[in-house]
Amino acid sequence: MRQSSAEVIDWTKRCIVELIQSVIDDVNKGRMFAYLTRWRDPEELYTRVLYAMFVAPADHLPHIFSGDIPNGFAAMWKKVNEVVFEGNGTLFKEQVGLGGEVFKPMDALNQNAHNSFSTMLTTISIVRSKPEEWQPRIKKHVEHWQKHVEYLNHIELLFRAGRKKEDVLQAIINMHRSIKRWEEVAREQARNPVPPVKLLKVAFLSKGGRWRYLVVDQPPGEDLRFRVHIDDRRYASKGNMVVVRTGTETEMLAAFDSDYQAALKEGWQLEGSH
Repeated sequence: MRQSSAEVIDWTKRCIVELIQSVIDDVNKGRMFAYLTRWRDPEELYTRVLYAMFVAPADHLPHIFSGDIPNGFAAMWKKVNEVVFEGNGTLFKEQVGLGGEVFKPMDALNQNAHNSFSTMLTTISIVRSKPEEWQPRIKKHVEHWQKHVEYLNHIELLFRAGRKKEDVLQAIINMHRSIKRWEEVAREQARNPVPPVKLLKVAFLSKGGRWRYLVVDQPPGEDLRFRVHIDDRRYASKGNMVVVRTGTETEMLAAFDSDYQAALKEGWQLEGSH
């Protein structure tokens, strides 16, 4: 059965939500071992869907969804970290635990997923410790997984709205981008500013649940153009552009006015203009 990108993301999101609900129930009922063994599951699901959507070559997808070996989480995460997280992921970076021990989060995820004795010892430590020592960490875990769900919900809606894969990829990159990276981008843009598109005239019309955009603008270094976009969704993209002409300002404004008057006669209603 073939699934669209939006459907695959939606089901991944639903599965992560079930895991979160299960973890919350486990913690509330004192099942700390069960909580620890779930650490890897939301991370792996999130990584796998991002890998499948934005990293994997199309001809690799049947193998990825089949679950056949090799299909390792660690290898996929490294690729996703490179493409989506811009190298800022922390699963392979050494960190210091509550007891002063140095560890890599990926190692901890794998140990817990395999129901190791070290996970059992960690459970004993949690049970014997004061609640205030572990509750903040559990809360942080749940909030981290809930953020995954929020991000997936956003890119699912982008796919359903007809956005291109590269646009959705940029959206998820932006959501994961660190403040430091945003500062670097701002400095790069300040050094190499991009001239804005010159907007001369625009109108937004609707008719029976459909939208019509009329635009006269001029990209930097290019000719003036007149564009018409028609779609069931309220956005304009190359995918729903039905007319584009280039020429002088007088010609493009005349084309705009002609199409605008024709649209009004066809029953289109003006929603906004500039």
